[in-house]
Amino acid sequence: MHPKHLFSALLLCLPLASQAAPTLEQSRFADLNAKPVTTAAYKGKVTVLNFWATWCGPCREEMPMLNSLRKKLAPRGVEVVGVALDQKEQVEPFIKQLKIGYPILLGNDDTLELMRSLGNKTGGLPYTLVLDRGGKVAATLTGKLDEKKLEAAVKPYL
Repeated sequence: MHPKHLFSALLLCLPLASQAAPTLEQSRFADLNAKPVTTAAYKGKVTVLNFWATWCGPCREEMPMLNSLRKKLAPRGVEVVGVALDQKEQVEPFIKQLKIGYPILLGNDDTLELMRSLGNKTGGLPYTLVLDRGGKVAATLTGKLDEKKLEAAVKPYL
């Protein structure tokens, strides 16, 4: 066998490396109408990206504060976006009940791995990222937030 062919045959025998988690820029979410959305849609704004689930008590508790913060800081170029780790059927009635006014996206099979790759090693919720106007992660916040803590994380990027 020619050495070139032997090398190719050996490569085929090697186990494939596990696929790396998608980066935030590569990740695709879906809005509640099943349209694909990426975080690039929010470039130009300071974006508070909040990962949550309907079964998460602290997530539910901080949602009214996120609503309020969005209203307060929207004129300064801040957007709050929720990423639900649930199915649409669970999410829609929940956001209506809580009167959530900010965009809600649906996570997918890669979302938990994405969160881990962005610093949330345990996969705990809620988990919040502050993205600068260029879409880069500027701050990571784990657990239930209060308005003061979140505003302090956002303020340097206004």
